[in-house]
Amino acid sequence: MVVCTLLVFTSLSLAQDASTVSSSLQEAEHLLDNNQPQQALPLAKKAVEQQPGNPHAWFLLARASYDTGDLDGAIAAGHKASEFAAVRASAFYNLACAYARKGDKDDAFKALLGAKRAGFADRNLMANDPDLASLRSDPRFQLPIERNYFTMKLQDGAELPFSVDLPVGYEPAREYPVLIAPGPGQKVEGNWGGLFWGEDTSQRGWISVESPAFLTNDPIAATSQLMDEVARRYQAEGGKFHIACYGPSSNPAFVVAMTYPKRVKSLTAIPGFPVTDKPEELKKLRGIRVSFIVGEKDTIWRPEVEVAHSRLSALGVDSYLEVVPGAGHLLQAMFGGELAERLQLLR
Repeated sequence: MVVCTLLVFTSLSLAQDASTVSSSLQEAEHLLDNNQPQQALPLAKKAVEQQPGNPHAWFLLARASYDTGDLDGAIAAGHKASEFAAVRASAFYNLACAYARKGDKDDAFKALLGAKRAGFADRNLMANDPDLASLRSDPRFQLPIERNYFTMKLQDGAELPFSVDLPVGYEPAREYPVLIAPGPGQKVEGNWGGLFWGEDTSQRGWISVESPAFLTNDPIAATSQLMDEVARRYQAEGGKFHIACYGPSSNPAFVVAMTYPKRVKSLTAIPGFPVTDKPEELKKLRGIRVSFIVGEKDTIWRPEVEVAHSRLSALGVDSYLEVVPGAGHLLQAMFGGELAERLQLLR
């Protein structure tokens, strides 16, 4: 049989007390790691019987079932494993492999979406896994072309890294909406773009630029120079940029937008807010679509976001507020294309 390039989850290394791990679970994992799935399968089943509330037991049962060719068993155990946060991203990814092997594309894409929303970010694995080969001709699977990495010299002599994801079917002479977002700007093994954008914006015809510019000592100067450099390399739609920010990058992003309002078309905070309450400063955001997205249960950030939205609306700024039901500070509900869909509306 074809062996899936499974996202192997090191189940016993997740800070779980070894005393709570059954011997069956330990032995099953050992056998799987040594390519003995037939011997591992009954032990994995026993582990589930012994510890039905153990996410790692269900994950290993799904893995053992998959490796023995029992795709239906792998899917059943995988869905159970995906109910647990500790293994959710890995479980959903492996479900996608199982569904793809069965030829069930719709459920495979649903599983991939679940993996991304749970925090899965290994785009290279997704792009090269042989057991997802049946999905790659489907438009839903389209990935951006290879990520581009650059380093630019700022006027103060510091170096600023930035990365660029070009849209699928990129044509240099065309204009594209350009997103400036926080990120490392450098290659991170196993991570292709931010969880909020990455290939999701590229599939929708966007250029996504990630950089730590908002978190430099002088974010205004750094971001201004970054926008100059991006404009030199690519055709920004209408000569303006879209900005996304979250957490500590949010206030610098608002300051940049207030400093260069004619260069910014939209600003989306997920979550975030401007620190200043000065009307003369906030009025500079007029003409920019400001979107606040915050979790319903984010007790620290939500009050500040709601106050900021009210202030901007009162000042005539085009301000939008979305409270995500049931969400906390990390807006996982925006992973997997949800934010990209909202950005698309801002064009």
